[in-house]
Amino acid sequence: SGKVEFSFDTIGGTPFQCISLYEGQERMFGGYYHSDDPDVIYHGNNHISRIVRMSSSEVKMADFVGSWKYQEANGGYPVDVSASETGTVEINADGTYKLTDTDGVTETGKVYLGDETIGGTLITVLRFYNGSDLKYSASYQPVRPDELYIGNGGRIRLVREADKKSLNTHAIEKMHAYSLFDGMLSGTMAHSSEAAFSSDGVDYYRVTDYTKFKSLEELKTIIGKKFTGEVKDFFLRECDARFIEKDGILYTNEGARGSVWFNTEEGVVISDETADRFTATTVAANHVQGKCRAEFVLENGSWKMSSFTTGDFKTENTKTVKAATIVKGDANCDGNIDMSDTVLIMQALSNPNKYGTEGTDTMHMTSAGMKNADIDGNGLTVNDALRIQQYLLGEIKSLD
Repeated sequence: SGKVEFSFDTIGGTPFQCISLYEGQERMFGGYYHSDDPDVIYHGNNHISRIVRMSSSEVKMADFVGSWKYQEANGGYPVDVSASETGTVEINADGTYKLTDTDGVTETGKVYLGDETIGGTLITVLRFYNGSDLKYSASYQPVRPDELYIGNGGRIRLVREADKKSLNTHAIEKMHAYSLFDGMLSGTMAHSSEAAFSSDGVDYYRVTDYTKFKSLEELKTIIGKKFTGEVKDFFLRECDARFIEKDGILYTNEGARGSVWFNTEEGVVISDETADRFTATTVAANHVQGKCRAEFVLENGSWKMSSFTTGDFKTENTKTVKAATIVKGDANCDGNIDMSDTVLIMQALSNPNKYGTEGTDTMHMTSAGMKNADIDGNGLTVNDALRIQQYLLGEIKSLD
């Protein structure tokens, strides 16, 4: 136990937050904080030791014990839209695993928990070893707790048995599928440069890309597995409006419209749950229609999306912004003055494209937060973060 001290260092023109842990007069640990890797503080420059935020590394092997299906993408779709099951994987409490493919051939080995930082987020990774050979590396994200993705293309995954998957996983799978099909049917499929024929004054072109589906019947079958009710009816009408099949050849017109994208990056909130239906609302908006709220029903043992609406829905994860008055030090406008305000200031300074007032991150600094953070009135600088730290440590009595 001891004391935490904060300071700043400028490297290559970029200000960095420095954190030092002291026991008495002895410095036990010190490192740099960077907004691109917010859950880790590395000691020194060679990444030999570090401290990791507990909320980002709390998973344990027990969270993954059980039976998983090994699935590979079918056709040109992501694996969570159309999948072929090629085996099962049993993960045991002692960290061993057994993979059995559809031909009955087995493989055994050891699973190790680790992590990897992707896009500034610490991702839990399960690495499957057969002896000394790394066979698979699967990533885990809390918003999709029943899936482990192998590789970066969304083409292979391990997924829990259907009856053990959470409603969140069922909802996100169908929302993802909706975004894919709606985008595909609203755009233009790859086709021949010249029209093959016209029907009711509409030109039709021969489809040249069969990676997604080879026939209209195949496309409609996949849609029927994911959707029901008005959503299914809508997609089936769109299929008939866009495609014509003649003598086993698929033709498409160039009709185009807008599409709906479900932003599931921050997960969904489940509500109105009964034995055979539930509602899911995306935590994040899609910047066009807003948040998406979908209804799901249980049909023949499978959860399917039946309808949806968009708008400014309130969810339990929604951030409330207070901007009526200037509250010095409250950079993130959460009503409190604490270390999170200092962190946001440093993020905005070191990575303004992501955390500045026009930043791409959902938690970027707002214009009201910028006014709160400018303690001395000289514009946002490292000195503002330092003043907040001094205030929190009791070194100064006020931020006025």
